[in-house]
Amino acid sequence: MADPAPVLELPPGLAARVLRRRSSGELIVFDTTREIGAGGEARVLEVPGDWALVAKLYREPTMARARKLGLMLSDPPVLDAGAAVAWPVDLLTGPSGGRFAGFLMPRAEGPRLFEFYNPVSRRRTAPLFDYALLHRAGVNLAAAFHGLHAHGYVVGDVNESNILVNPTTAAVTLVDADSFQVRDGGGRSIHRSGVGKAEFTPPELQGAHFSEVDRGEEHDRFGLAALLFLLLMEGTHPFACRLGDGAEVPPVEERISRGMFPYAGGDEGVRPPRLAPPFFALDPALQAMFARAFVAGHGDPSARPAPAEWREALAEAEARLAVCAANPRHRHAPELEFCPWCHRTRLLQGRDPFPATVELARVHDTAPVPRRAQFASAPPFAPQAAAPAPFQPSPPPQPSAAGQWVRTRSAAAVAAMPAWMQPAFGPAALGSPLVWMPPAALTCLFGASGGGRMLGLIVFFLALRRVFSGGLNLQRLRLGTVAWAVILLVVWSFVAAMTRGGPSYADGSRPTFADRFDIPDAPDAPDAWGPPSAVMPEPTVQLAYPDASVTVSPELVNAREIAGLAATYYPPELRNLRLIANVDVRILVERDGTPNSTGLYVVRSTDPRFDEAALRAAAAMRFNPAQQADGNTVPTWVQATLYFVP
Repeated sequence: MADPAPVLELPPGLAARVLRRRSSGELIVFDTTREIGAGGEARVLEVPGDWALVAKLYREPTMARARKLGLMLSDPPVLDAGAAVAWPVDLLTGPSGGRFAGFLMPRAEGPRLFEFYNPVSRRRTAPLFDYALLHRAGVNLAAAFHGLHAHGYVVGDVNESNILVNPTTAAVTLVDADSFQVRDGGGRSIHRSGVGKAEFTPPELQGAHFSEVDRGEEHDRFGLAALLFLLLMEGTHPFACRLGDGAEVPPVEERISRGMFPYAGGDEGVRPPRLAPPFFALDPALQAMFARAFVAGHGDPSARPAPAEWREALAEAEARLAVCAANPRHRHAPELEFCPWCHRTRLLQGRDPFPATVELARVHDTAPVPRRAQFASAPPFAPQAAAPAPFQPSPPPQPSAAGQWVRTRSAAAVAAMPAWMQPAFGPAALGSPLVWMPPAALTCLFGASGGGRMLGLIVFFLALRRVFSGGLNLQRLRLGTVAWAVILLVVWSFVAAMTRGGPSYADGSRPTFADRFDIPDAPDAPDAWGPPSAVMPEPTVQLAYPDASVTVSPELVNAREIAGLAATYYPPELRNLRLIANVDVRILVERDGTPNSTGLYVVRSTDPRFDEAALRAAAAMRFNPAQQADGNTVPTWVQATLYFVP
């Protein structure tokens, strides 16, 4: 008789699910609110106490899937350095060890492959990821396919979103391994891959029902070749084309089925896209292999290059790359007499695909990443003129001949004015304390806060002291004195409005002077500065890249304040449309818990019109920094999701 399931004392209010590891029998209490990701068939949760693992729990688990994962556990592939797969490490069952629920796998996070072959997203994700590193990523990707095929596995669902790339080393990690096609050891059954994407599906499988098809290595070879073409050709798909007669280009499924590879040179009516990089910029050996994959391989799938061939050819092409004299990050085939990337930079009006520095990457970006200076807090603005002290000036320095001429001419110009105007343009009017007292008093009562109010108080005190010390001469109160008082009052009121007026944040504070130039003008509606912060969801934060040395992840400490800023920065012109948006911002958190000045940029957005608002709010985030086992704080990349609701 089986032992009864143990009774666990769970904290009250915890949304928990208790599961058991099949290998060790250990019970794990999952907090279902600690969700990393979710899809139509499963959700991914954190594993308490083990940051290196995550759990994938199926919404409708089946025994067929359990058998498939069991086969994968019994025969993991052996891969080269630089290639990895988020392979299952253990099965999860119910608390009593019965019903299958899901499995454990290594945590794999980071930017996806498409963020590297697209030049715009590459400038944001990894600005210094050059053409040589793109070749190295291709080598590692081919090595991953080779290792899987050597153990009888077929990727099946070749997809640019299922491949992670390390932005420093170009190492690749394949995720969603449970979608691979798996054959049992005796060959009695095949667990198929039931999904696929048209852009990476070979012509012989276009339109097929994947759940009814046994896939082979030759099918993976087509998808691998398409991924490598995208990687080396700036995100241009191998079957992206235009027609010479101006006809409408058919869908990608039809182009692949018809073999409309525009670089084959056979059909003059099918041409590459106008802004595609030149095919001849590739290494000659790679050009020949792409022709095998998409021309010869169109009618004969066995002619497509194997992953091992790609691995060797890409490594050799990387080693042969020549360095451009104008930009050391421009690498190209040595056979070329000119740098194709310099030429492409001119074609794209200065947007360099491989900028030499991070600063140039930001400048050339079509949507530049804002600098910290745009969002950093600044002291309230105050006039720079010093308040007048009691009138006992020190002897002025003797001017030069030119200075004396200017001074004489100025004095002559004032003397030539009517008598009633002279006080308005001479020091007599500004020397009157009544000129300074009204704006100073109004500033103390209704004007700027902080430094501005303090300066107003000092000026008011000095002016009042001047009055009581006998410095007020009523005979000098002419029209010019009043004019100066009005001018100074207007200027001072403008400064006060810039340092205090306008919308307030959720905590009652006001926008700084620097912020005033970035905040759009508010409509007349009383709630024009966005929805109340009480209903704006707080941002969520997670590590951007796995780091086994980090034992304590960064924690956002001012989430409520950031939600209030998101409400404040909600674009007023979009409020009537009642738009909802999510913006993912990548942040380099320094040792003191503040965002790095250049490590702040948008990586994904449901509506680009909210990007600026998200960046401004994210710049104000404050964290408890990441810590290592010895207690030392370390800089760490995090990814924050900010939410905007009407």
